[in-house]
Amino acid sequence: MSMINWFPGHMAKSLNDITKVKNLDLLIEVLDTRAITASSNEALINKFNKPVLKIALKKDLSDVIENNNVLIGSINDKNFKNKIFKKIDEFLKGKKEKLIKKGLLHPQFYIMVVGLPNIGKSSLINFLSNKNKVEVANKPGVTRTKQVIKLNEQYFIYDTPGILFKNIESDEIGYKLSLIGAIKKEILPINDISKWAYEYLMVNYKNEFCKKMIINNNTTYNDFLNILCEQYKFKLANNINDTQRAINYFYDSLINGKIIKVNYEKK
Repeated sequence: MSMINWFPGHMAKSLNDITKVKNLDLLIEVLDTRAITASSNEALINKFNKPVLKIALKKDLSDVIENNNVLIGSINDKNFKNKIFKKIDEFLKGKKEKLIKKGLLHPQFYIMVVGLPNIGKSSLINFLSNKNKVEVANKPGVTRTKQVIKLNEQYFIYDTPGILFKNIESDEIGYKLSLIGAIKKEILPINDISKWAYEYLMVNYKNEFCKKMIINNNTTYNDFLNILCEQYKFKLANNINDTQRAINYFYDSLINGKIIKVNYEKK
């Protein structure tokens, strides 16, 4: 997989627009706790010469507890907001002190939120601003334009479109990005993603996964699909199992965190 396959024209324009922003003090890169490394967009971050606060969301969907380089949490945790503002204060403390020494008693700072499509940027901004000004949906490509939102008297934040300016080096990385919703469902072969996810869970979460799905430790992927068909009555004409419907059900359940908490980057 190469970058050119994942970087359509509207994203090129968006990238050009946001990298021209001059009034910028801090970047917040939003990541997904289920795949912190895969969801990091270093190719984009490297285009800015600014400090970067990395925040991984959806902790409630992952069993990742901590990461020394990333602030991990969930927008469902009200206390997480205070942790984020504390980190922002830490990042901008030096610049704030310099401006105050120069006589600017109430300096204002501009922050840009960046990340892959559907990674949670708009949800994070709404969480920090206590408002619902930013459109949110569980699909890639919702935010199309850049806008500035006031968090408080000191901090202002840019919301940006999700930009997949990322060199996807392997099928596995593509599968991970699809399973966290950063790549549209139609882009990659859904059966390949589903099979990879099944095998990954059977290796890394076997007992918990088998208990949840009511299967045996030695159940094959194809048998698993047929079991889903029987459990949920996914049938075609003549009572034939609708395995494609089972694949879609499994895939959607993984994206929405309805099976188990998962980290797709266990070593």
